[in-house]
Amino acid sequence: MAKISLNKSIEARKLNLRTGLPMTGPELTIPFGAIIEHAGTDRGTAKFRYLGELYSCRHEVLVDALDANALGPEAPAAPVEQTAPAAPVRSKAKLQWEPLDSSDYSLLRAKVPGGWLVALAGAGVTFYPDPEHQWDGSSVA
Repeated sequence: MAKISLNKSIEARKLNLRTGLPMTGPELTIPFGAIIEHAGTDRGTAKFRYLGELYSCRHEVLVDALDANALGPEAPAAPVEQTAPAAPVRSKAKLQWEPLDSSDYSLLRAKVPGGWLVALAGAGVTFYPDPEHQWDGSSVA
């Protein structure tokens, strides 16, 4: 993997080194001038190593913080101007996962019709019924 220097600070989420899944907690700032190693891109998300830890952010964010062609052919080419109006683009539905603050486990949840999908990093997913989406993510005392 080639070492690349950032031209500006970016926000990125730390990943579990073993599973590659997002850790709980807020995104961290990777500073201007940081030396990173690009570890690949998957579904619009770029993965990279910084100070021996694995991180991810949106691919566009990483490309914007690097010199042109720093990632080689994997980086998207400059957009081509269109002469005819573009057809409407249907956006694909995506699950929006949000981390849950947990003392011992890396947990994520996603709002779905009728409740929540709850994922334990590297172990599985379950459905929590909550039609009004009132659950704030905390456990009952």
